[in-house]
Amino acid sequence: MQNNSIQVKGLQKSYQQLHVLQGVDFEVAKGSIFALLGSNGAGKTTIVKILTTLLKQDGGTATVNGFDVMSKPDNVRQSISLTGQFAAVDEILTGWENLIMIARLRHLKIRARSRMIY
Repeated sequence: MQNNSIQVKGLQKSYQQLHVLQGVDFEVAKGSIFALLGSNGAGKTTIVKILTTLLKQDGGTATVNGFDVMSKPDNVRQSISLTGQFAAVDEILTGWENLIMIARLRHLKIRARSRMIY
């Protein structure tokens, strides 16, 4: 049984002579919360694009929910949801409300939860 939702090993990506990712390694345990932080140009967006199959890596491996992003991109896309940072409702919805909206758009069952305190 796989204990990680995301596993990245030796991830590499270059644009001509510019190496934007060089040997990136990390794991995200199932059920955990993970933040990908870094300064502008650090490669955060490139990593997210690779993990969501929007961009192919030059080297290393990446799996999402047990599916390799290179060899099983359709399985990866069926098992994830991605919401943008600049959606039209960003000014109106909280982060939690945005997640609920995406879950409803994907027809996922939403369990009743007590009111969250931020």
